[in-house]
Amino acid sequence: MIKKNNVIFLLVLILSIIFQSTISYSQLKGLSQLDMESLMKEDILSNQESDKIQKMETMPVGNVINPDFYYVGPGDIFAYQNLSASTNTQYLIVSPENSVMLPRIGEISLKGKTLTETKKIITDIIKQRNPNSLSSLALFKPRTVLITIKGDVFSEGTLSLPATYNVSTAYKLSALPTLSSKTTMPESISYLKYIEKKQRISKINAGTGSPIHHHYYSRNIYIKHSDGTQQTADIIKATAFNNPLYDPYIKEGDEILVPFEPVSYQEISISGGVLNPSTLPFKEGDKASMLLKIAGGLTDEADIDNIYLMMEGNSEKIKLNIDSSMNLMNGDYDLNAGSMILVGKKNVETHSQLGMVAISGHIKSPGVYPIKNGKTKLKEIIELAGGFTDDAYLPLSNIYRKFNGLSYSVNPRTEIDEKFQYSDLTLQDTVRFNIDQNLKLPIVSCDFDALFKSNSQSDNISLFDGDLIVIPSNPGSVFVYGQVNKPGYVPFENGKNMDWYLEKAGGIAEGGKSGRTRIIRGKNNTWAEGDNDVAVFGGDEIYVPRAEDTPPGTDLQKWAMIVSVLGATAAVINAVIWAIR
Repeated sequence: MIKKNNVIFLLVLILSIIFQSTISYSQLKGLSQLDMESLMKEDILSNQESDKIQKMETMPVGNVINPDFYYVGPGDIFAYQNLSASTNTQYLIVSPENSVMLPRIGEISLKGKTLTETKKIITDIIKQRNPNSLSSLALFKPRTVLITIKGDVFSEGTLSLPATYNVSTAYKLSALPTLSSKTTMPESISYLKYIEKKQRISKINAGTGSPIHHHYYSRNIYIKHSDGTQQTADIIKATAFNNPLYDPYIKEGDEILVPFEPVSYQEISISGGVLNPSTLPFKEGDKASMLLKIAGGLTDEADIDNIYLMMEGNSEKIKLNIDSSMNLMNGDYDLNAGSMILVGKKNVETHSQLGMVAISGHIKSPGVYPIKNGKTKLKEIIELAGGFTDDAYLPLSNIYRKFNGLSYSVNPRTEIDEKFQYSDLTLQDTVRFNIDQNLKLPIVSCDFDALFKSNSQSDNISLFDGDLIVIPSNPGSVFVYGQVNKPGYVPFENGKNMDWYLEKAGGIAEGGKSGRTRIIRGKNNTWAEGDNDVAVFGGDEIYVPRAEDTPPGTDLQKWAMIVSVLGATAAVINAVIWAIR
């Protein structure tokens, strides 16, 4: 009985110790037992609210924000953790009064505070309540603000955007035509053509060192805030120094004015051996170091010992000493309107004398071979590769040249229009020219058959770096189709002409027009008339078209015209005879 009582006593003692430890732990954190129960309820409600917040729609992120320059406003949502009270993340929403309700503490005003200041205020308050606390705060979802943008933009009006967007991001959205814009199709097409023309000019200037012109607005976007303060955005400077001070984050009620391009204004520039040669509007306080930053770095051929600053009113050039990162080593210079920095270039040979060509297909040693650009001949390379195999078929062999001129165009007719601009061809020629332009390939004009069988030196062409020589085998057939009795593949016979293949295909069917029959060359898809002395090669096609389709009444009109001409001729002859008598 005594042992049983002792066991019960020990159990009660252990439970008491555990219970007391729980109370002590909660008190250590500044919480009572009732607080713990309340906190558990808060955690459950907080988790439910968190699920709702996390499911809220978000807009695309325009840029990673700098917390030192982001001002907190109504609608911002913070992710908040106080590990001294709970391991769960809570979400704090900034009220229309620009304050937040901090759990177990109360309202905290955040008016005029940056994100950095907000973090410090809240963590300091938690520390004051409990010096041993571990808390953190982060911007979970930025608020959406309404701003107005007008001036030199494609779409004036009011925009609803995240407050994490810079002024430059808001401008980009307004500068482009959108489906929601109140713009006509011709206006949109005109804008796209303008953009394409800019790209073509940039392509012409690429690598020359000639500066790219930056518009006046790029340094002079005017912002009026709802509190009456004003600011000017300098997008170029903000990009160069990665500093949102010059390209602020938008706020609720902002009015953004993008100025139109003045007829003339003061400029500064940097050009030559830099990655981003630029001409930009001048502003008081501009320095040489800023221009060097805007240049984006040196090109491979830049001459670091040949960099000079030229200033309006100063006839002497100022030599600039910079390091490889384009940092000035001998002090900075204040610029004036018209100042320019010229970065010299070394005389670097850009065209290599050596190159390579690839040979594939029916050659004894296919692969890649070195050449001297523009000097090594086709025959030399074929001999170096061991010559052709027995299956090689020269009439279909081709050389493809490396072509770097491919580019995407928003208007597929641009290249065609450029080449047809000064043409003396008729309007009917445009259809065929359009087809030829769209289907042209970078092939080299060369007849392998004439070179290697008849030693035609005009076909022993010079090779260039990147050329691809393709030697196919004989397909062994000719495809005959159109208005023939037995269309299909006909076995190839060397030296046979078109009529022979038509006969093998059962002859021309009813409705076919023999005078319009053509050979389509397998090598390059050119069309040839099938005279008796014109050979057909393996891989060629023979097409027999129908008679020409003519509108109803055309033949009648033709014969009526002939009769009229004959009648008029007879009348003239008759008049002449009467006159002679």
